[in-house]
Amino acid sequence: MMRAVAACVLVVLFSLPVGAATAAPADLAPYAQQTATAPAGPSIAPQPTEEEQASQRQRLVIGIAAALLLGIVILGHRARRKRAKKNAG
Repeated sequence: MMRAVAACVLVVLFSLPVGAATAAPADLAPYAQQTATAPAGPSIAPQPTEEEQASQRQRLVIGIAAALLLGIVILGHRARRKRAKKNAG
């Protein structure tokens, strides 16, 4: 385990640029200005239409029905297993 941690640390140390650690902040300023961009504003999605809302409601109902049916199947298998153990023992 320690070998893996040591190997990861060495990989990270060797992948860092050598000049970045010794360069003065004034030397790095031009590079920082070139890469800095203004953050983009929030993207506002358009309001969903009635058709999309109906589709979402339908998907929700189908999902809940599927979850209930899965629960019924799981409970049925559990009950069958208990009955089989009771009859066998």
